[in-house]
Amino acid sequence: MERTDGRLVLITGASSGIGRAAALAFAARGDRVLAVARRLDALGALAALGERLSPLVADVADAASMEALAQRVLVERGVPDVVVANAGIGLDALFGETGDDALRRLFETNLIGVFRTLRPFLPGMVARGSGRALVVSSIVGKRGVPHYAGYSASKFALHGMADALRSELWGTGVSVGLVCPASTETEFRSKALRQGPAQRAVRPVRRSAESVARAIVSMAASRRRERILGFEAKLLTLADTLSPALIDWLLARALTRRG
Repeated sequence: MERTDGRLVLITGASSGIGRAAALAFAARGDRVLAVARRLDALGALAALGERLSPLVADVADAASMEALAQRVLVERGVPDVVVANAGIGLDALFGETGDDALRRLFETNLIGVFRTLRPFLPGMVARGSGRALVVSSIVGKRGVPHYAGYSASKFALHGMADALRSELWGTGVSVGLVCPASTETEFRSKALRQGPAQRAVRPVRRSAESVARAIVSMAASRRRERILGFEAKLLTLADTLSPALIDWLLARALTRRG
């Protein structure tokens, strides 16, 4: 893959997991990384790992916080070449036990937070005639699974958003990509919101955060629309297309826990 030195890359959710790994991967390639997260202590530890990493504190679930971040970046750094909307939270709950407050918090971060991340920088990208907007979705944004109806809905929404945005940006030089990991070895599951019994922990394969980060870096250097990560994730989407009722049955047997 061609190396492109010196890009300005902004990434949210950069204090841990996939975001942290991606921030380090971009910096290792010579990019200047604006690492955004809520936790100043974790960002400080990240910034200590490389001079190309600049920590910025903001919360995608807080409109004022993101507006202030965008203004600071545009004034002090200019329009990023790549924006990676990675910040997100999980929700493990059966449909009937999924409360309104949890849903609001989920969509505030996973969907509205993506709008807040991308929206301020798109006019500058369009004016410049180049830019790459990347959204970290999930395989459950392609196929819903038990216990994750709310989370799946928030990720499905990102795919509709990306389709609409691609058409709006057609011919401007700005492109939109989606990265869809399956189960990943991060703190995500342990930090997920939970209501009622937890989903059965059946994960034959877990990807490393570093492998997902490599895919994000690769997507940033391309105009590819979407990338599904992992053989098992690709198999799930194919099987769901061929026999969705069979996948309903298999997922019910494998993942649903009642009481």
